[in-house]
Amino acid sequence: MSVRKIRGIVIREQVSGESGKQLVVLAKGAGKLRLSARGAKNAKSKLLAGTQLFAYCDFTLFEGKGFLSVTQADLLESFYGLRTDVEVLSEAVYLAELVEKTCPEGMEQDDILLLLLYTLQWMAKGYIPPRLAGRIFEIKYLLMSGLFAGAECAVCQREEEPMYFSSREGAFLCGRHKDENSVMLLPAVQEAIFHVLSKEGQKIFAFRLSEEALNQLDGIMEQYLRVHVGVSLKSRHFLD
Repeated sequence: MSVRKIRGIVIREQVSGESGKQLVVLAKGAGKLRLSARGAKNAKSKLLAGTQLFAYCDFTLFEGKGFLSVTQADLLESFYGLRTDVEVLSEAVYLAELVEKTCPEGMEQDDILLLLLYTLQWMAKGYIPPRLAGRIFEIKYLLMSGLFAGAECAVCQREEEPMYFSSREGAFLCGRHKDENSVMLLPAVQEAIFHVLSKEGQKIFAFRLSEEALNQLDGIMEQYLRVHVGVSLKSRHFLD
């Protein structure tokens, strides 16, 4: 039994008993961790603020045999702005659920933690439309997870204009290898995907899309996730 300190973001909270919570935290140097927080639901609990969804905290943990219990949560950022707009909140909830459902446990995920931190900050401060932030996150998250090789043709690996996306294959294809299920990428969408793949840090957010282009990117990424990750989360369509 020992004391352990971590820094991370709460990506899931669940009621446990009358006053406790079970948390999933994406932590620096540790990846995805499951924690218990006794009494965290109590109005006077010192753990109340730091155990809410999206809370970015320095956690002090008691490590027992087979469990980690939160004894202190020093709040670094609450992302209050996420809760002032239902569209922003629903997108943030979806991103947290996507990471919680698909990020493996037991391995460091510091790049993904930083990506999530930046995305929540940009949405909370209103710097970027939430739906665009979500699609940018998906592209970069899949790339970091080894599930997004690029936007070149899946058959010949050429990068051409225009490129196509096959909904059946969940793949990008050039004009020579497109199939009957392929749709031509709008130039802005193709440019946006290459931008996110090639940039690092907060530079990935430095563009905007028209409604038409965003709708196409949204549909492409939904199909890509379904084919390559095997997930279709209801929270992605909460507002619908």
